[in-house]
Amino acid sequence: MEITTSPDGTRIALWREGSGPPLLMVHGGVCDHLAWYFVVPLLARNFTVYTFDRRGRGGSSDAQPATVDREVDDIATLLQSIGEPAHLLGHSAGGILALKAAMREYNLLSLMLYEPAFVVEGARERPTPEILQKMRALLAAGNRAEVVRVAIRESVGLSESEIAEMEASQGWDHLCGVAHAIPNDWLLWEERFDAQSVKAVRTPTLLLEGSESPNWLRHAAQTVADALPNARLVELAGQAHSAMITAPELFAQAVTNFALQSN
Repeated sequence: MEITTSPDGTRIALWREGSGPPLLMVHGGVCDHLAWYFVVPLLARNFTVYTFDRRGRGGSSDAQPATVDREVDDIATLLQSIGEPAHLLGHSAGGILALKAAMREYNLLSLMLYEPAFVVEGARERPTPEILQKMRALLAAGNRAEVVRVAIRESVGLSESEIAEMEASQGWDHLCGVAHAIPNDWLLWEERFDAQSVKAVRTPTLLLEGSESPNWLRHAAQTVADALPNARLVELAGQAHSAMITAPELFAQAVTNFALQSN
């Protein structure tokens, strides 16, 4: 583990593996850098892979108030610390942050976004403020498991049976361990996608979507792909919102093919 310090003094924990062109990966919500656990060894065959814990999670510290701009500062700082042009990959909430970082950083080798979780108008209802209040109350009461259930239910829209399967998995305790950072992710629900503002991003961009993902996430991927001037949309057949876990070889191949073509 390495430590990089963001402009506001937050310590960001960073891990590096492999060799080749640098690839910085930004995880989504309700997780930390271990969301990439299964694909890092595959990607490290062709890239120097950098994963990190977003602020407030795992080995990273935090600073209040939490803001989206501070998280984008973290990514910009990490890209600068790498010291050469890099590929940038973001998943879900991390996809929103990666796109915002790309709007600042014009020296990227490529940008790859796996279902950036913008709520495009008309695609679905945004979670109400009461949901965030409920999660904060649950955290104050020490009920981390219910916070994770609420977050998964309200964001990805999993059924109760699917959530029960997750609870029975080995990774459930780890998800509960980052539950305190979930309110920070809720800030990203307020981010409106502005097609006009991203037109300056000329970086070659890959949008990934799962064929089995919720329609609102597929709609978001398509909307972002349509707005960017140099973007391609690729569907991951048979996958939903976590292909880096459920089909790591398929996911790694899609990322590798695009990134190597973009060098």
